[in-house]
Amino acid sequence: MNYQVKCHQHIFESGTKFRQCHASTVCVLPDGNLGAAWFGGEREKAPDVAIWFARREKGEWAEPRKIAEAPGIPCWNPVLFAHGERLFLFYKVGKEIPRWQTFVKESTDSGLNWSKERELVPGDFGGRGPVKNKCITLLDGAILAPASTEADGWACFSDRSEDGGRTWKRSPDVPAERGMFSGSGMIQPTLWQDEEGTVHMLMRSSEGAIYTSQSGDGGRSWSMARRTTLPNNNCGIDLVRLADGRLVLVYNPVSGNWAARSPIAFSVSEDNGKTWSKPEILDYSPAQANLERAEFSYPAIVADGNEVYLTYTWKRRTIAFWHLHFPKREEKEGLPEGLWPVMLTPFTAEKEVDYSGLKALTRWYLNNGAAGLFAVCLSNEMELLTEEERLKISACVKETAGAVPVASTAYVESYPAKGDDPAKELIASVKRMAAAGADIVVLLTNSLCGRDEGEDRIKETITKVLAAAPEVCFGLYECPRPYKRLFSPELVAWCAKTGRFVLYKETSLSLDALAKKLEAVKGTPLKIYNADSSLMYGFLKLGGHGHCGVMLNFHPELYRWMMENWRDDRQLAEETQQLMTVTAHIERQCYPRSAKYALSRRGVPIGQICRRENADEWSASCERAVEDMERFTGDYLAKLKRNML
Repeated sequence: MNYQVKCHQHIFESGTKFRQCHASTVCVLPDGNLGAAWFGGEREKAPDVAIWFARREKGEWAEPRKIAEAPGIPCWNPVLFAHGERLFLFYKVGKEIPRWQTFVKESTDSGLNWSKERELVPGDFGGRGPVKNKCITLLDGAILAPASTEADGWACFSDRSEDGGRTWKRSPDVPAERGMFSGSGMIQPTLWQDEEGTVHMLMRSSEGAIYTSQSGDGGRSWSMARRTTLPNNNCGIDLVRLADGRLVLVYNPVSGNWAARSPIAFSVSEDNGKTWSKPEILDYSPAQANLERAEFSYPAIVADGNEVYLTYTWKRRTIAFWHLHFPKREEKEGLPEGLWPVMLTPFTAEKEVDYSGLKALTRWYLNNGAAGLFAVCLSNEMELLTEEERLKISACVKETAGAVPVASTAYVESYPAKGDDPAKELIASVKRMAAAGADIVVLLTNSLCGRDEGEDRIKETITKVLAAAPEVCFGLYECPRPYKRLFSPELVAWCAKTGRFVLYKETSLSLDALAKKLEAVKGTPLKIYNADSSLMYGFLKLGGHGHCGVMLNFHPELYRWMMENWRDDRQLAEETQQLMTVTAHIERQCYPRSAKYALSRRGVPIGQICRRENADEWSASCERAVEDMERFTGDYLAKLKRNML
């Protein structure tokens, strides 16, 4: 199994606030930091047991503080759940488990301050809402809480909220053949929803194995529970679904009723829970029974993309924390995520293409971390190149780039009017560009039908092009010239499902549009690359695949840092995003000549000659703007480097 341990630590020193602690929960907070909570006091069930909370910023856990209590009555099983900017804390209060009441508090500042507690379901005794493990947000927007009760036998169910957590509707209990149970039954479920919308439940049991059930109606009802092959020691489990669909289950791989709580481990499923990998041990102390000196139990797990954070009880003395990184699965289809520079064209003094300079520029992009290259595009002045030059440029870049994928536009000289059929001319250009060696032939979204025609006409053109060039791999570019045509998420989904498109350069300048298009391409080879520097951090948080923009011609190091480190220091990532937004204004200073000037100052053998008319507007003030930006960015990159040491 391919994974990396990025951090392993205890959240606090044992014995500083309370004698015992148990039942932790972990959450990626709305502000991007981490939060954890647990119950702590003299011992489980003691009247002084309260809910404690800590935040993790810049790799360090803050001192725990008490955030909920019920004087003289023990608190139990906190559950943190972030929903937009709201952070929920659910927890149980009661002297006996069958008479638990569920209370909830909210925070609008990621756990710094909390509201007064309220009953989740007024008048309920027994326990509504999440009993141990986190809620999930379903594809339809509802919140689903994994719940169970322990009166008159154990039973699992789910609580569903369709109004952001204000009111909840309980499902019937998960049906089970009670005659098959030798013990109490099933409790403390964990949930996930797959791409098809089915909700799955795994449950702790008294039967030496984890049990499972499914819901096809968003948690309103559940299938008959069945036994899995996963062992269970009648202790808590938890699971999370990664961005790429893999499941990570944390549990004690021990079979029995009230059996040993050592070791604690995780297993991974790559087929939606049908099969599981061999357990990877996190903590272990030899024990043949459930002993406090060897207790590693009640895990909680969340994911942010493919970054996984988990906590568990460590000998009832403290809470263990792990940060694991799961590299993305190798895909047979699709492009590498990361930076895709929009390339420039070096020209000689006579305004001929300088192929020697082009090769040097290509190597510079590669040396600065390019995942792929957009060779024939608006930045390379494609509209001012001849067809022969575009083909030769693409071939030159591909020869120099080697295994790194190269994308080039199938450019047509005239844009279609209403009623025109652009397919014939476009097909010819596609075939020529593919023959020149481009890995991806890019179609301009504004070249597929008349400006006033709808998306059905675009589908007609694309269908013809795909049929005429069955071996070609395609991209799409929302090119702003001569006008910008943005595809709807529905059209993006249609393109993605053909399986023929792998690259989409998005220029809507809208995070909402980016989010919808990312959702549209899930499970397909098509990846979305954002062109707007001011949205890079937000796009990455949405699960974006990379950046394909102008500023990679100025300081790709800044963008590479963001791609590689944004999860580890959210505050610094926010600061870096602000710098990206400000420096991106240099594009207005006679681009692409400004970029050529910046590159020449970095030693790239590229002149400032351009064919585009605005190059004649170049002035000494433009030079100073580039130089000032260069110094400012250089100082900031030095700061980032120091921060990483």
